[in-house]
Amino acid sequence: MGEICAFTEEHVAEVSALFLRGMRGSREAPPERLQDYFREIFFGNPWASPEFPSLVYFDRGKLVGFLGVLPREMEFGGRRIRVAVTSQFVVDREQYQGFAAIEMLRRYLRGPQDLSFCDGVGEGVDRLWTFAGAQASRLYSFNWLRVLRPAGTARSFGGRLEGPLGRFVRAASVAAAPLDFLAAKLPHPALRPPRSECASTTLSVDELYRTMQEVGWREALKPYYDLASFRWLMSQVAANRTAGDLLLTAVHAPSGDLCGYYICQVQPGGAASVMQIGVRRHDQFDNVAGALFRDAWQHGASSVKGQAIPYALVNLTNHYCLFRQANTSVLFQARDSAIGEAILRGDAALSRLDGECWLRFATEKWI
Repeated sequence: MGEICAFTEEHVAEVSALFLRGMRGSREAPPERLQDYFREIFFGNPWASPEFPSLVYFDRGKLVGFLGVLPREMEFGGRRIRVAVTSQFVVDREQYQGFAAIEMLRRYLRGPQDLSFCDGVGEGVDRLWTFAGAQASRLYSFNWLRVLRPAGTARSFGGRLEGPLGRFVRAASVAAAPLDFLAAKLPHPALRPPRSECASTTLSVDELYRTMQEVGWREALKPYYDLASFRWLMSQVAANRTAGDLLLTAVHAPSGDLCGYYICQVQPGGAASVMQIGVRRHDQFDNVAGALFRDAWQHGASSVKGQAIPYALVNLTNHYCLFRQANTSVLFQARDSAIGEAILRGDAALSRLDGECWLRFATEKWI
């Protein structure tokens, strides 16, 4: 058995190199900007606390494992609860074949947090979580997709393919724009540009924060942000330029009443990724979603995608959204069984702002 220690700044260079080996298959020296990002995320975040350290694993004096931990806060039953979110769970399998992963995971799950949570657990690692005592939330583990421009969407997905099929799709991509222009003329509403009578208003971060407080959440388990931590979080999301332009938008009904808001990142010609949707009442979801799809179309997106919103599954279907099981799972462990039951029945306002999906580790080209 090796030694598990709290992650400190003196480990940053070694952990950055481990990340490149384990996640990118590279043995290059970690660039300073990657090391700076590790420092910013795990030591510079506004929730950082020695009570919730990230973990490193040493085998015979060599660092071979890392489990990143991001403390967060949420509310449940009128009380504040402590949440610990995992990110960048990696073990160097070329140099170590032991049980570092399960040992670090068990240490993390024994921490003082009320809720342990991760929304980016890949196949194989999810079995480690369940073996260690966590549960999978199937409701929050699938995604929805609203196709806006069919040929553009096919081009976006096909561009990731390797081999002859990938080359064919890339060669045919020059026809995507004219094909989508013709498709938009067809009578089926799923193919025509989305329309909405609601008004969209661009917000600053502070204005969005005030709007979120006004809108609130109806679910039993809900996020908690103060203004300072929310500013930091939005600055991190905005820095992820690979994901596209950040839209912070309030949606008002034709009467002028506030319906809700949305936060998404838009890649012109690519996907608009929804980070969070908030509504004053559940029956106003269609207003907010309709404005979102219209705005994404106007910004040139080929599709809109997001994490499952349990109360709005029928609404999303009515907006011609497709659903798929993602290749990652949402897993959790709760000290209070009532918190776990709320997640399992879909009574939790979990969004991509509350896990690790907003981080740049996976999307940035670090080398």
